[in-house]
Amino acid sequence: MANYKELDETLALVYDHATFEQIQALLRTRKGDENVKITAETKEQIVYKNLRDAIDARAIDIEKVFDLIRDSEENGSQHIFYYKRKRSTPLEALAFDSVARQLFGKDWETQLENFPAIKQRPNSYQRSDFRKLPKRPSDWVLKVYGHTLVTRFTGKTEERQANHFWREYVTEDLRIVLMARWNAPDLLEIRVQRNESRRRIEEWHNRMWEMLGPAVVRRQFEPWELSKGIANLITEQRNNKALYTFRDASVIDKSGVHATFQMYEDQGGDLFASIETRDSIEGYLSAKGDFKGLTVTWEKQKSGTPQKELRVFLAARELHETVVSAHSAREDLDYVTNQLRQFNR
Repeated sequence: MANYKELDETLALVYDHATFEQIQALLRTRKGDENVKITAETKEQIVYKNLRDAIDARAIDIEKVFDLIRDSEENGSQHIFYYKRKRSTPLEALAFDSVARQLFGKDWETQLENFPAIKQRPNSYQRSDFRKLPKRPSDWVLKVYGHTLVTRFTGKTEERQANHFWREYVTEDLRIVLMARWNAPDLLEIRVQRNESRRRIEEWHNRMWEMLGPAVVRRQFEPWELSKGIANLITEQRNNKALYTFRDASVIDKSGVHATFQMYEDQGGDLFASIETRDSIEGYLSAKGDFKGLTVTWEKQKSGTPQKELRVFLAARELHETVVSAHSAREDLDYVTNQLRQFNR
């Protein structure tokens, strides 16, 4: 397979993005094979010795390694911008084969055999993967890798002479992971990794739209704003305590007064445990206040989805923008999106 030429880069991604436990779980699927060693003292050893040996011996399929990378870098620790398909946009135009043909030409099936493309090109963006999702044949993902150099202040400052200060900066590589996820039948998710710079977030957001063209363009969609869903989440929380709790909320009343409700500690607790807070927020709702942000913790469910608590910030900067704070399972993020579909009707 062509991607074996990029094994070093592939293992580097596993080392950077996958946890020790995830790598060990992959190796454990071949437990008993003499070419597979599961235990290791360090992450470096389990990646560059155990996993490499298992791949070289064909005991672990390289596709399983790609899946591990996908699970590790594609879900969570992201800004997700939701867009809804306009009724004038036919579903056929967003089908996998149609999009692939427009992005990669008549021989698109041959082109896709080279994916995923792991190796980065300096100071550029490239389409690195395009695929259908298992168990959801109408859904697809387009992934883009980018690279740039960023300058970072290290925090070191020296006064080398009177009234003259020296500050240390370093230049570092920044690996960028962007995604578009078609979530059939009606939602397109533009996902960009979290970053302290809002300018970069917006730049990456626009870049992902460029990488989707000419197959998928903005005029086919409209922002899927979450105002109604946020209001319903609040008013229906009493009946859904097993599903979700709140950490904080930001609202603006009709006169433009901005109020923020926030838990004092950053762990545990429920904003609505306070009757006064509940009454205040519901008061804003009844007065047709505008919600500017709501942090929701989706609770772990007995069904196994979500696998663990998942905290998301709804309407983060834009009403169609959600921030997922931590890396998550793909099924868990799909669960959140499906819940939002229900509450945002």
